[in-house]
Amino acid sequence: MPSARMKNRSTILMSLLFVIGRRMKEEMKEGGRKSRYSWLHFEVMRYVGSVGKPLMRDVAEHFSVTPPAATLLIEGLVGIGLLRRVVDPKDRRAVRVALTPKARQLMKRGMQDRTAAIKRLFSVLDAREEQALVEILTKIAGQES
Repeated sequence: MPSARMKNRSTILMSLLFVIGRRMKEEMKEGGRKSRYSWLHFEVMRYVGSVGKPLMRDVAEHFSVTPPAATLLIEGLVGIGLLRRVVDPKDRRAVRVALTPKARQLMKRGMQDRTAAIKRLFSVLDAREEQALVEILTKIAGQES
């Protein structure tokens, strides 16, 4: 059973992660262009762009959501012209998703805005602290740097 001290640290970490998420959204608003697209929209487009043409089930797995939830997310992005459905040439029953030219243009501008917002948010850290944070978050995320 976790100690009271460990529970307190966990509570503090949860609160801090929430606050950081909120601060990131605030930085985006203060940074200039107001976007109607969420961080999740950009993450989905970034993922689709990096993978190429993933299957819907790949999107669901990557974002740890159910296939119906992934479908709703993808349908919304298809509906506003940022993603398009592509029939898999090897299996006509399989549906893949791809970025549209509009999404590629939006990604370029949007990622610049998001990068600037993150730089502003983390400007309170010196280079050593920033590197330590990247290493810690990479370790928590379970990814290689």
